[in-house]
Amino acid sequence: LGEAKNNLDDAQIRLDLASQKLSSSQKEAGISIANEFNAQERYDRARVAFEKLGEQNEDVLAEDLNRTSEALRAAKAVHTQKSGAAPDLASAAAALKRAQSVFDGARDRITELGTDIVRLDERIDSGSGNAVEERLAETEQELEAAEGELALIGREVDVLKKLKMVLEEARTDARERYFEPVAAELKPLLNLLWPDAELSWGDKTLLPEALIRDGQEEPVEVLSGGTQEQLALLVRLAFARMLAKAGQHAPVILDDALVFSDDDRIERMFNALHRQANDLQIVVFSCRQRAFRDLGGHVLDLSAPDTLGPA
Repeated sequence: LGEAKNNLDDAQIRLDLASQKLSSSQKEAGISIANEFNAQERYDRARVAFEKLGEQNEDVLAEDLNRTSEALRAAKAVHTQKSGAAPDLASAAAALKRAQSVFDGARDRITELGTDIVRLDERIDSGSGNAVEERLAETEQELEAAEGELALIGREVDVLKKLKMVLEEARTDARERYFEPVAAELKPLLNLLWPDAELSWGDKTLLPEALIRDGQEEPVEVLSGGTQEQLALLVRLAFARMLAKAGQHAPVILDDALVFSDDDRIERMFNALHRQANDLQIVVFSCRQRAFRDLGGHVLDLSAPDTLGPA
């Protein structure tokens, strides 16, 4: 009802403005037409009088004619100016008609809303005996309890968010402490095979995720079998060196490793093994004697005991 009344007031204002504008335009147009008509009439009378006078007082009559002609031109100029600035009468009439339509619609809406208000009042009167106030009080109590529960849940959510943030920070800190020494040990080993190469690690799996070389990131799963094998061996050597620096020496045992490596890569891997073997124990088992002939190191010769010697 309030919205309809506001619409009614707005429509009344627009209707009044449109009526005023139309009336003003009509007055200005009438004045301009009257002025033009009067000027033309005076001009025509002057010409007729001039023609009747003939040669009498020619200079005076010519001067009067000039003044009259000037007044006529000025009146025409004013008429032209006002005609150009004046609104279109058809458009003004259309705006007035539209404003009247809005006004009528708002008035009808007020009537409809008045009927609705009466009907709602009747429903309120008829429902006042159905314990509406008691149900309202119960609903308010339920709302208060729900708001209290919502506050508890909100505090629990805040605590969990804080805990999550702390755990993520702790995981990031632990990851940095864990991977920085490994990355430092791994970088020179990677450079033996791929200059300026780096290895990225998964945040959740804590496993090698991608090999970065020549500015391109290659996921581990798409690398060749030989490259994956070489990365796995280099990571083991880096971890062994890190444990050794921490006072927890652990031997590196390789059993038939570097199966997929070509001759050039396998020699570079031999260099990596020797680089890490200064303070690590690395044991290599292989049945490929020719492939590992250039590995170097201490070769163990296992033979059966002499059964012919003394018991």
